[in-house]
Amino acid sequence: MGQNLERTVFETSRSLEYFSEKELRAQIGHDKNFWPIALLRELIDNSLDSCENKGISPVIEIEGTDEYISVQDNGPGIPIDIIKKSQDYLFRISDKAYYISPTRGQMGNALKVVYAAPFVVNPESPGYVEIGSNGELHHISIKLDRLAGEPVINDSVSEFVKNGTFVKINSSCLIDLSKSDEFYNSPPSMEELIQGYTAFNPHVTFILNGKEYPSTDPGWQKWTTDSPTSIHWYNVETLSDLVAGYLVKERSNGQNKKTVREFVSEFRGLSSTAKQKKVTGDYSREDLSIFDRGGDINRQALEMLLNKMKDECNEPKPGVLGIIGKEHFTNWILNHGGAEPSIKYIKKQGYDNGLPYVLEVGFAVKEDSNKNRTQITGLNWSPVIGDPPDSSLRQAIQDASIKGTDPVIFLTHISRPRFEFMDRGKTKIEL
Repeated sequence: MGQNLERTVFETSRSLEYFSEKELRAQIGHDKNFWPIALLRELIDNSLDSCENKGISPVIEIEGTDEYISVQDNGPGIPIDIIKKSQDYLFRISDKAYYISPTRGQMGNALKVVYAAPFVVNPESPGYVEIGSNGELHHISIKLDRLAGEPVINDSVSEFVKNGTFVKINSSCLIDLSKSDEFYNSPPSMEELIQGYTAFNPHVTFILNGKEYPSTDPGWQKWTTDSPTSIHWYNVETLSDLVAGYLVKERSNGQNKKTVREFVSEFRGLSSTAKQKKVTGDYSREDLSIFDRGGDINRQALEMLLNKMKDECNEPKPGVLGIIGKEHFTNWILNHGGAEPSIKYIKKQGYDNGLPYVLEVGFAVKEDSNKNRTQITGLNWSPVIGDPPDSSLRQAIQDASIKGTDPVIFLTHISRPRFEFMDRGKTKIEL
């Protein structure tokens, strides 16, 4: 036999993880032809959460052509430092990572995949992304330095005179992906995506390529991402993650240390001084580093605090998450061809593994018997792309013998503080 190969141990930078089709498919959770609509959904989710946090009735304007996709909202505008930090592929930037609270945005890496997707589709002509906010319009393009093992990002800035946040993906190669002739594996159109949003968001006005989908109830309210979370939604592991997140941020930024009492005050039902003193006891003036045990979290001590906090506040009822309601479901179904006598609405509330949930279902037979099924599933007010993400939902549809060619409307929405996802793309859950 010939000479043996002496293998070299290579090192690959994690900065490049987003820049292969296989990895980006895992991050987004869908095949390539679904990427444009999946990225659009993530941008809309973030816009809606941002508007709601400021008590603004959201107005989301979307444009889609053969050359670009853009989203403009009327919110407070994404902070400039977040735009900068989103360009660092070694770190994820999210204000939703460790809090147990119902939110729409699910990937936690939206801008990173927005930058990377056009490059992965066509490295020779990847296009570029524009982000406008707080007076600055960022023109962002990417290429790879494979020898250095990192993306090279060019970010030029000009003036931005609009309010809110504006994101534009300039890439015809990306938009072309969604044009598929496959009936059973084709993504929803932008219009179908917006129809899904209108089914679960009575308070939002959408404008798609000039066509307005007005809100039906601008004053409708739900749990917002800036609402204090409930300690009853945490266990010792998830609370440890939150404390560790605070400690890491304090050390990296050199900012003031958060006291245990300040930490306790952030939770729903624990804002009173008397409750904070009772919960924290002798270490109310201590900072969170008291739970640092040699680089890990002292879970035994934190569990004691967790139990005291739970004892001093009531567990929120499921209804506080937000109920879309029979009236909105009924009107939506009527506006989309449902026959009024056939409309059914069911609402279930309860607790699942200690977390509250609200399940709402709307069903109707279509007036036009030649129409196919309209089936939309929503999780925390965001429509699901593709098949229902839970096996029990899919089984229920199968057991009911509802086929794709049946002239029916079937809406399902679930709100919950946290979903346990079974994949990195967060497209499969188990309920």
